[in-house]
Amino acid sequence: MNQDKMLKINKRSFITVCLILISFMILSYILTFIIPHGFYPTQDEINAGAEIIYTPLEEKGFSFIKFILSPILVLGSDSGITIIVVSLFILILGGAFNVIDKTGGINAIIASLIRKFKNRKYLLIYIISLFFMLFGSLFGIFEESVTLLPIIILLSLGMGWDTFTGLAMCLMAAGFGFSTAITNPFSVGLASKVMDLNILDGIWFRILVFILMYILLCTFITIHVKRIEKNPSSSPSYEADEEKRKHLNFENVFEDKNTKVLKVYTAFFIIILLIIIVSSVLPIVQKLGISIPIIAISFLIGVFIACAILKYSFKDTLKMFISGVSGIAPAIIMILLAGSIKYILDEGQIMATLIDRLTNLLKGTSPIIGILFIYLAILLIQFFIGSASAKVILIIPIITIIADQLGISRNIALLAFIFGDGFTDLIYPTNPVLLISLGISSFSYTKWVKKTFLLQIIILIITSLLLILGYYINY
Repeated sequence: MNQDKMLKINKRSFITVCLILISFMILSYILTFIIPHGFYPTQDEINAGAEIIYTPLEEKGFSFIKFILSPILVLGSDSGITIIVVSLFILILGGAFNVIDKTGGINAIIASLIRKFKNRKYLLIYIISLFFMLFGSLFGIFEESVTLLPIIILLSLGMGWDTFTGLAMCLMAAGFGFSTAITNPFSVGLASKVMDLNILDGIWFRILVFILMYILLCTFITIHVKRIEKNPSSSPSYEADEEKRKHLNFENVFEDKNTKVLKVYTAFFIIILLIIIVSSVLPIVQKLGISIPIIAISFLIGVFIACAILKYSFKDTLKMFISGVSGIAPAIIMILLAGSIKYILDEGQIMATLIDRLTNLLKGTSPIIGILFIYLAILLIQFFIGSASAKVILIIPIITIIADQLGISRNIALLAFIFGDGFTDLIYPTNPVLLISLGISSFSYTKWVKKTFLLQIIILIITSLLLILGYYINY
């Protein structure tokens, strides 16, 4: 596969998401003329001891000029700093991973794992799956699985398996990791900041969830592999895979020719992980709310140092970095549009009314119903808005208030957000990464749904039970 940039916004997806967000902006604007206005005490007033009571107002409507300028005006709102931080972080991450990709870093790590475990088939499956799950869970990386997918499919075919096994070890594992986030900066990191939580709050339960879902994934892949080993024709891509094998030479595909690259980037990711942990436990960092900028700066400085060690000139490194930034830059527009929706609802003073109506609807019900309602709401929104960072800005403040008023811990609300934001990326047809991956693999969406639908049902049941368990153990 030839791909210019590792993290890149698909044009069709970008246009679709923007149209959806603009539609929500228009709907929000119309609602300001329909829904009565109201407000809650400010955060400073709440901190000073004010009771969280909804106060209705008589006004309706919203300035049309403010509506048109909301993508710009939102930068001066309470969410402005968060939007700027999120945007810079995404740009830096896009540039950094493009540099790592172009200098052979991730391929070197994968190739090393393949070389060491190629004679231990099932252990290889578990190692590769764990690698992608950890990348998704710790760093929030999902899109780059598209870049690495071809080499994993080649490995799968070379081991006598099929295209679906390659998709499962790579794409599905990355999705599972993103959905069982431990320190994922796009979901746990950003949402924790908005919810006034430390990123390590409740991390023990998220680690347990990660282990459980890793076991589920490995079990699913193992069952599939054993089935096709027993009867190769049972593979959904059997005929196509047989044709591929006739034209492929596996002997030198996974040779790692530069151990220095491997050592440099292994050290790089270990250091980044340590920085994430340290920045999450230092009280001064949490008090100032600068953990995300620290991680971003670490990526920025780290890739330039790594390239310097690998003898790449600053100019060449900068070109690769800028190329990666340009590929991910359209995401900033989506974040601004998502922020605009919240801005219109806030400035139009109907957000408080919507929250009050919603919490009144749920009052008197079990907190468990509230937890499952939050989960369901995120699952529905995820179909239209796949970006985790966009949803953090749009709905995390609402979820936080609902959780507080229903007696649900913010950790459980955060977990519901993580679950709802991730797993459906592996089945919703509105997710561009899934469709691109299936296109690269020549694996039809219909076959994919047929093969994974039962797994998605199992995931929905397990994650719902985990949320309920979290409530009962006071998570």
